[in-house]
Amino acid sequence: MVDTAGDPSSLESKIRQLDKALDDSRFRMQQTENIIRSKTPTGPELDSSYRGYMKLLAECSGSIDSVKRLEHKLKEEEENFPGFVNLNSTETQTAGVIDRWELIQAQALSKELRMKQNLQKWQQFNSDLNSIWTWLGETEEELEQLQRLELSTDIPSIELQIKKLKELQKAVDHRKAIILSINLCSSEFTQTGGEESRDLQDRLSQMNARWDRVCSLLEDWRGLLQDALMQCQDFHEMSHGLLLMLENIDRRKNEIVPVDPNLDAEILQDHHKQLMQIRRELLESQLKVASLQDMSCQLLVNAEGTDCLEAKEKVHVIGNRLKLLLKEVGHHIKELEKSLDLSSSQQDLSSWASADELDTSGSVSPTSGRSSPNRQRTPRGKCSLSQPGPSVSSPHSRSIKGGSDSSLSEPQPTQSSRGFLFRVFRAALPLQLLLLLLIGLACLVPMSEEDYSCALSNNFARSFHPMLRYTNGPPPL
Repeated sequence: MVDTAGDPSSLESKIRQLDKALDDSRFRMQQTENIIRSKTPTGPELDSSYRGYMKLLAECSGSIDSVKRLEHKLKEEEENFPGFVNLNSTETQTAGVIDRWELIQAQALSKELRMKQNLQKWQQFNSDLNSIWTWLGETEEELEQLQRLELSTDIPSIELQIKKLKELQKAVDHRKAIILSINLCSSEFTQTGGEESRDLQDRLSQMNARWDRVCSLLEDWRGLLQDALMQCQDFHEMSHGLLLMLENIDRRKNEIVPVDPNLDAEILQDHHKQLMQIRRELLESQLKVASLQDMSCQLLVNAEGTDCLEAKEKVHVIGNRLKLLLKEVGHHIKELEKSLDLSSSQQDLSSWASADELDTSGSVSPTSGRSSPNRQRTPRGKCSLSQPGPSVSSPHSRSIKGGSDSSLSEPQPTQSSRGFLFRVFRAALPLQLLLLLLIGLACLVPMSEEDYSCALSNNFARSFHPMLRYTNGPPPL
């Protein structure tokens, strides 16, 4: 074998390869610079443009790597030909190409970022367009099927159809913003004027036409449901019955209110029960009123015609009247409850005063304050003196009975004040015992401890004498 290392022909071959790699790198870098200077595409052709641009960058990077590899091989053989002239010029060309590529790389990074951003916008736009296109086809077919169905004129069937109408209306409202966004952004993707842009414009026009058709079909179906509602006898009977019920409740309420708080407790209790019954009836009718309001809100909002307007106004009156009656009845119930609480508290005070007077006079039998287990428990301290029965009297009371009967009914202020003082002493005694206990506990604190020596030293008797002490004896004189 013949060693070709150091052969001039081999060196010239590598130089030609390097020149060819340099020319190829210059050509590809020129293409890359042209793309960088051009406007960044934003239309449907962005996908192919982005793929071509990234392929060109990869080819440029590969050609630059070939130039660097061939240059490295030439430098290894330079020692065998120290006087070769063309090698220096080749190194200069290689350095210029590499510097140019480094500058292009910085510009290509910014161009790639813009293309990625535009590509993301286009992909999002295309995804929204495809999604809306699919939904329009499904909804259009569904609405056509619903219009071909025969509608029932009973309330449960109409409520089911209204539920379906609300779902479709919610879907339409949700996609209205997407349709608006697609139309606003479409001008950015249809500026190139190419075949793909024209196809996109045609597709957008078809999308808008189908959207209008879906909205028209939805309104037509709403009109069919409105006609079915006007033919529904249950709807008119329910609304008329609710109006009569509310008028009856209003009449019953006006018979009770305004309530005089000075009436007897039993009458106030009866009024309270009647108002509570009225409120229960109003709360039970809320479900029917809510059903009427839902049907009116979905089918009679933009309705025209005398019957539709009358039905809508009737439902509106029913809802407002129910709300007003609930508010008024709740207010009157609260006022009655306050009056009943005040009345019961006054009766308790009067019964306590009567019980105290009878306790001090000693004329009440032990069994008179006990209620029968078969009757309802009376408020605390209340007792009845209208039907006196036999009682066990003390000798003192029997001596008093020897006198006239009128002496028992005369007021005795001394005995009443004596009963009041007894209650005061009975309430104050526990507090006085607690204070005595605290004083006793304070006396148990040891007085010989160092921490408590101030209690023995700082007193009035020693306040006229110096309180200082010498720890190591007095100072020398």
